[in-house]
Amino acid sequence: MTTPDAQLLRGRRRPGGLGGRFRRIGSRWSWTAMLWLWLLYGMNANMRSWIQTVQPAIVEEFGVGPTTIGWFSGGLTILLGVAALPISAWSDKGGHGWERKFRHLPVVAVYLAFSVLTGVHALTVGLLAVFLLQAVKNLASGGGEAIEVTAVAEWWPLERRGFAQGLHHTAFPWGTLIGGLGVAGVYSLFGSENWRVVWLTLPLLAIPIFALYWRFATQENYDRFVADTRARGLTPPLGQQSADVPAAPGAVGRALRNPNVVIPSLSAGLANVGYMGLSFWLPLYLAFVADYPLAQVAALSVVFTITGGVGQIVWGFVSDRFGRKYTLVFLFLWLAVSFSLFRFVGSGLAALIVIQLITGVAINGVYPVLYAITSDSSEPGSIAIGNGLNMAGMLVGGFGAIVMGQLIQLGGGYQEVRGFNLGLNFIAGVSLLTAVLILLFTRETIGRMYAHDRALVSRERCLRGVRR
Repeated sequence: MTTPDAQLLRGRRRPGGLGGRFRRIGSRWSWTAMLWLWLLYGMNANMRSWIQTVQPAIVEEFGVGPTTIGWFSGGLTILLGVAALPISAWSDKGGHGWERKFRHLPVVAVYLAFSVLTGVHALTVGLLAVFLLQAVKNLASGGGEAIEVTAVAEWWPLERRGFAQGLHHTAFPWGTLIGGLGVAGVYSLFGSENWRVVWLTLPLLAIPIFALYWRFATQENYDRFVADTRARGLTPPLGQQSADVPAAPGAVGRALRNPNVVIPSLSAGLANVGYMGLSFWLPLYLAFVADYPLAQVAALSVVFTITGGVGQIVWGFVSDRFGRKYTLVFLFLWLAVSFSLFRFVGSGLAALIVIQLITGVAINGVYPVLYAITSDSSEPGSIAIGNGLNMAGMLVGGFGAIVMGQLIQLGGGYQEVRGFNLGLNFIAGVSLLTAVLILLFTRETIGRMYAHDRALVSRERCLRGVRR
């Protein structure tokens, strides 16, 4: 007699060679979901980050100062978090696993459409018009990220979650590295004054990507993934529940009372203070202090993404083995030091590249580990709620660009290095504060440090109702 799982897996070939090594990490269904969700998240991340990349061209066209462009950039970052939690909760009610695509589609449609509209000159004759179009796009983009991260978690075994979310999140650094080169290419062909062409053309790549993901995400493929996971002695991400079981009533309130959800969410916001602050700082510094041409600025301001992707994979893997909490404490201390080093990037191209590569090892690596600790600590059926709270941390993260703009203005404007150095001190201090918060107010969820963890909050309060 054969079991239902065996019937689903009948005809599988025994893996060998390179394919066998990948197969030992995850099933072909997990890897296929990773491919489409990586590409889709990469497009989402680019549609969010391109506004930073074209920022010097916007400053030149509209003649705005550091304070104004700081509020512009910071306001857009804040809006990433405004709708993230309600969109995530709405997504959880629409089904899990393969069924999540049904409520993912309208979110993607909104952030894609308003990205393309930003490229229409008649609709963007003033800075306010650009802001409003980008604002609607970012409201959907933040919720889209929470859905995309959750979808990956639901296509991989529980024991591979840190690795999977780390690999998936490399779409931010490596995807935006490719996107930055794409902007440089557009500038080379059309000139930086035609920055709208970036928005009019590049976002359209998301259409075939989502179409292929939609075709793949079916009940048959998801059932085969679950059967394969059980056959290898691993834990399906949804446990015994089916894909259409929604979050239990009151899940949002319980998540808001869980330190292991709230503190990582706040930490995600503080991480974004650093990330968005640096993303705001670097193109302006290179353009107006270091005097690089704008086409070179578009390429040189994303060098840190090279090691950013490596860091996400490595730190996700490390957190699976040693623990999420202590990995995060180490990474935020790393950032506090590396942000301080940026005061030396003006000394030459080599310093600019090396300091960015050092920072990249950690700057993106915090996010998949933050998502993983939140996913570990969320009730069954409510992972997207926890991840949505992480995106809601963008409400805090938006102040990175706002404060940075104020400090640059306070220090004398675009041409004075003093204000730029004040900004670096600010984001380094925020990173140090974040390390302390995680150390004192969260509990370890996995790995070798689980048994040795100490904090000011109880494990029962942080992991109540979690299937372990």
